[in-house]
Amino acid sequence: MSLAQETCVDKAIKLDEVAAEMLSTELQDWIIVNGSLEKTFRFRNFHETMAFTNAVAFIAHQQDHHPAIDLTFGRCKLTWNTHSAGGLSRNDFICAARVDQLKA
Repeated sequence: MSLAQETCVDKAIKLDEVAAEMLSTELQDWIIVNGSLEKTFRFRNFHETMAFTNAVAFIAHQQDHHPAIDLTFGRCKLTWNTHSAGGLSRNDFICAARVDQLKA
């Protein structure tokens, strides 16, 4: 089963660095920075940026797992981590994989 087909779970546990690096290889251009999973998406205009951001919000609401979103005219930077676990959990990678499907 691919990450995008998995569902986030309550009380997710923190992954060790090796497990997080291994999962990151299943994603498209996400990077691990200071214990978070990050990716910046670029768009031609504000309308496309907002449509994408709203789709991310739908995924986050559906999975009950929410990213930090840094949004400007043609750019949306997403940062995932699991505060309750104190770092990256499998939930972060599941949501990132679902987001990657939006841009496929």
